Amino acid sequence: MADLAEAELIEEESEFVISEKFLIFSILGKLYSFPSRMIGEIALFDAVYPLPLMPSYVLGVINRYSVPFALFDLGILFNETPSSRNKVLILKDNIDRIAFLIDDVSGIIDILPENVYVLERNSEADDITEAVSASFNWNGNDVLVLDINRIMLRISQEIS
Repeated sequence: MADLAEAELIEEESEFVISEKFLIFSILGKLYSFPSRMIGEIALFDAVYPLPLMPSYVLGVINRYSVPFALFDLGILFNETPSSRNKVLILKDNIDRIAFLIDDVSGIIDILPENVYVLERNSEADDITEAVSASFNWNGNDVLVLDINRIMLRISQEIS
């Protein structure tokens, strides 16, 4: 659950309920999200400085205000299809210095906890479902909530 400082209170039938904000974005025509408390900024795609001997989904390093961020293409990591190089989603420094290619930002919304459906797993997968922790419905579309820890675990296993 989000910290109270990051959560929003919604008045519902004279009760206050804690909700969480999510940033919804698209990659290869599908909708994904992260809790907004994890997002540092969204930037236009700019210069990437390649890193040698890295998997194809590690595009290299981008420079944001003299701070390097590793740039990953989740399209290649999970679908073996490169994402369009439109925008970059940069996570907050306190999480890690990482960024992801995204097609576009679709919205920022408040979601009540009972509207977020946690996914259970029985086996390991090598596709995007491995990195999905939950889902919710937004404007008639399923939005997958990505788990940064699962993404980073897979990357660290493949790189080492």
